[in-house]
Amino acid sequence: MKVTNSLFSAVLLTFLTLHLSAQKYPPVKLNVDEPEKLDDYIQHYMAEAGVPGLGLAIVSGDELVYYKGYGVRSMDTREKVDDNTIFAAASLSKPLFAYGVLKLMEAGKIDLDKPLFQYLEYEDLKHDDRYKKITARMVMSHSSGLPNWRRGQLDFSNDPGTQFGYSGEGFVYLMRVVEKITGQNMQDFMQETVLQPLGMTRSSYVWKPDFEANVAIPHDDLGHTYSPSRYDAANSAYSLLTTAVDYSIFIRAILHAKGLKPQTIQAMLKHEISVTKEGDEEHGGLFWGLGLGLQETSDGPAFWHWGDNGMFKCFVIAYPGQKVGMVYFTNSASGLGIAKEIVQGVLGGNYPSIRWLDYSGPELPAFKLLRALAKEDFKVAIRPYLAKNGLHQDTALLNERTTNRMGYNLLTLGKIEAAQEILRMNMLAYPESANVYDSYGEALLRNGQLKEAAEYYGKAAKMDPNNEAAKTIAYQLTEGNKKGNKTFILGAYPNAKQVSLVGSFNGWNRLTYPMVWENGQWIARLDLEPGKYTYQFVVDGVSILDPKNEETEYEGGRHRSVMEVKE
Repeated sequence: MKVTNSLFSAVLLTFLTLHLSAQKYPPVKLNVDEPEKLDDYIQHYMAEAGVPGLGLAIVSGDELVYYKGYGVRSMDTREKVDDNTIFAAASLSKPLFAYGVLKLMEAGKIDLDKPLFQYLEYEDLKHDDRYKKITARMVMSHSSGLPNWRRGQLDFSNDPGTQFGYSGEGFVYLMRVVEKITGQNMQDFMQETVLQPLGMTRSSYVWKPDFEANVAIPHDDLGHTYSPSRYDAANSAYSLLTTAVDYSIFIRAILHAKGLKPQTIQAMLKHEISVTKEGDEEHGGLFWGLGLGLQETSDGPAFWHWGDNGMFKCFVIAYPGQKVGMVYFTNSASGLGIAKEIVQGVLGGNYPSIRWLDYSGPELPAFKLLRALAKEDFKVAIRPYLAKNGLHQDTALLNERTTNRMGYNLLTLGKIEAAQEILRMNMLAYPESANVYDSYGEALLRNGQLKEAAEYYGKAAKMDPNNEAAKTIAYQLTEGNKKGNKTFILGAYPNAKQVSLVGSFNGWNRLTYPMVWENGQWIARLDLEPGKYTYQFVVDGVSILDPKNEETEYEGGRHRSVMEVKE
């Protein structure tokens, strides 16, 4: 008997449904029966963490059983969040894109195990033949060997296919491959292949003018507002703009095999690689599938992902066995600090995934210290968190990773001196870590202490030979700015603490080409290959065009200065 594809899919779906229903999954209690209590609970933790606005959606079966906007879109205007409020989805962009790639696979247009370079040679990695091993499966399971984001030249963090390493760069390469295969740009591909078929009408990978009337405004840890990103070019790794209600449609598509064959969904949720190392009991049971994190606990298997674009934070989790899940979006840098409370308040259960993310919540020392540093002198604020030797933090309260993150939070908030002190302590507490020297070097660089910055970047590069960015910065601060075939000059700004040169020649990295003050002007000398380049200056974090160069180009949503290096 000949079995048609449609009949085969129907038989397989019936089998999988019966198989799943035969397994005994513990019930997941959705706390939506008393909405007033749930609302009070969520608003309490938002207030504790200083989160201005939050969008929540909860699904059960194939129904959206609860959705609500909490708080305000902006602390300035006090306009309310509602179920149509647009949030930046940050890395929740990746699972949706992976879903689109799997639709291409089902159509026979991409082989997940065929090296990507056979579809598209990638200029950014041609200097390392290892890139010819990267496949779509590796990218979607974060085992491509590429870093999250480059700092200067794009280089491998480890060999492709050998271990988990979260990478936005990998998703960008895969996006370029998809654009080549389909002949569409990323936005058009996702609209046609995923967003429109699923009915996600309030979602887009680029900015739409009608979003302006109801968009969440980003806030830092202290509640200060910033302008939201209005992407005019789509990026598979981070540019999705959406609502909690819209994203819940995607959750249900995964839970009920909509738009993809049941066997494809099963493949998406299959363990491709372990996230944590053997023996890590606290974070055990964490894996990655094709575009989604996977969690195995006594509550049953779950898929999950988080998003962090700095001042937009979000989290999604769902249980395929019980057909329940939730997603929430926030417009605050503190939004993931309450992930455990929000998820447990809705679903209950145990979440090694959230522990692995390790964001500071209101009850944790790092959160309290950050708030104290905003109000008090450093020496007063740090006193309760010092080790007995008084030289650095108590590492039982503030470990290396948490302290480092707090230092960068302070840098973002413009509290450079406090950041420098925190990162200096971290260096004293963890003298064997190359990363602490790199971070302290950045604080020194941002504070205008260029000689000292060169010293500590040099130490970081010596301890970690793979840290190409540290090597470049140390070189540029000691020798590089005295050499090169192209000289960049910026007059004025004598009181600026940090001025740097960014451009197409360094992937727009704001650190790798610091400028030096020389004879009443800022100077950078670079050794560049012949070709056309776009660039800008960055003065204490603010990008400006070259005032002595009238030639500009509109690129990546911004005007850039243009110059050409000739033979």
